[in-house]
Amino acid sequence: MAYDITDIIDKAINIANKRKKIYIKIAETSNNDCVKVFSNVLVKNVDRNISYYETLKSQVTNNTIEEIGIDIYDKISFLINEFNNRHYTPEINNTKDFLKFSINFEKDIDALFIDIQGRLVKTSNDTDSITYNSLYEIIKAKENLIKSLEQLSKYN
Repeated sequence: MAYDITDIIDKAINIANKRKKIYIKIAETSNNDCVKVFSNVLVKNVDRNISYYETLKSQVTNNTIEEIGIDIYDKISFLINEFNNRHYTPEINNTKDFLKFSINFEKDIDALFIDIQGRLVKTSNDTDSITYNSLYEIIKAKENLIKSLEQLSKYN
């Protein structure tokens, strides 16, 4: 069985669903209205991410996609499974705590995707691949979210 970027996008969707569950749980358990609002905003952001991932997946499916070697895919799968096995149970009492948690959580995800992207580069031509560029787009979107959260945290 050959692996390609669609397999990684599926895993990105699974991570997004994990994020969504965490943010929903925070919204449901928080006594702070601002935390609930921020959490619900991030849930909507995750929904947009999932929609974006689905669109990206359909776009790359229509192209000739490079296969990912089983050895590299195994390492990527291991990284993602390790990430998914982490337990995120934050202590959130106010918006500052929530934003700090969210920034760190999103940075962890960003670092995971950067690591995955780096593992796909074996030659200089690999940076021109659909797989590499798809991950670049995912990383860019994640970094924009982190910047937005960091801007918000400056005011809280």
